Amino acid sequence: MTEAANTKSFDFADLKRAMEESDADLLMRLYADDAEMVIVDRNQPPSTPMRLTGKEKIETFWRDVCGRAMRHSIGDEVVGPDRVAFVEQCTYPDGCRVMAAMTLTLRDGRIARHLTVQAWDEVSRATN
Repeated sequence: MTEAANTKSFDFADLKRAMEESDADLLMRLYADDAEMVIVDRNQPPSTPMRLTGKEKIETFWRDVCGRAMRHSIGDEVVGPDRVAFVEQCTYPDGCRVMAAMTLTLRDGRIARHLTVQAWDEVSRATN
């Protein structure tokens, strides 16, 4: 079997659908078991980012996010064989908006590393 035939491809359409439809089950199928997620924002600056290591911790994070009442929109994507970048825009019912730039490093068709840099409106901090 050739190396190309052994490499699985990543389906960005699945990621977009999972995020826009708040489908945590589908999202979790996209991660490697040993994946790492790093989140940088106002409360988690670059010197001390939120770092989630392993699929179980990442799943807890996504189940929380997917359980919130908000709309997600994914766009501005750039998809390559081993890296994906895109922007997520979220809106909470109280009008609070969140914008996140995300970069994914892929391995064998799964997310191995997920970096998010996000900014929140100051309308509502209770949900952050």
